[in-house]
Amino acid sequence: MKKALVALGILLLFGGIGAGYYFFVMQQDQPEDTSETAASTPVLDLKESEQVPTLAEPVLQEPSEYYVIERRIDVYNHPKETALVVDTLYKGEKVAVLEQNDGWFRLSDYIVYEEGGEETAEWVNSKGLSDAQPVIKEQERLDTLDGYLQKSDDLKVHLDMFRNKTQLLLDDETCRPSDFDELGGWVRSVTYKARNVYFIYCGGLEQENKIYLDVDKGEIFYR
Repeated sequence: MKKALVALGILLLFGGIGAGYYFFVMQQDQPEDTSETAASTPVLDLKESEQVPTLAEPVLQEPSEYYVIERRIDVYNHPKETALVVDTLYKGEKVAVLEQNDGWFRLSDYIVYEEGGEETAEWVNSKGLSDAQPVIKEQERLDTLDGYLQKSDDLKVHLDMFRNKTQLLLDDETCRPSDFDELGGWVRSVTYKARNVYFIYCGGLEQENKIYLDVDKGEIFYR
């Protein structure tokens, strides 16, 4: 009888261990039933007024590129006629306008030359600019070139050559009208005494800025 009770106890013990293993181990491997959670998750229903808006049409900006329409205009360091003149622009030149302020156009970034100093920039009176490129007639073009060349050495002898090469240097933006205004035109070279060579400085007064013209060959060269 005792043996039977012992055997029954052993069976119940192993049965309890098996049930505990199934409950703690096997149940953890079973996937969760998310059907109730999924069913309880509300579906977002956007009304027409709450939907994501589409991108608005771009707003057209005023033209930022302008042309000089007067024979020449001064560039000031402040937007007023009494300010310091820092540059000169000539008819037909194209500029980029960064700001408009009470009849004045700003052409450059603001600059502070010394710590604690005032901000300056390049300003021009808007009356001298237009967003439409000006039409320059041939005679006006020649008169303008002659104005750049009026102090050239031997001008009467080489006028046509000076005109052609000056226009070429202006068109490819190697030189600006102010470069010719500064010297008054082409200067006879003493370095090349045996040849008809003239020079002009463009973009600076260093040797690297010195451009030579052999009028006999019609050749522009650098030293």
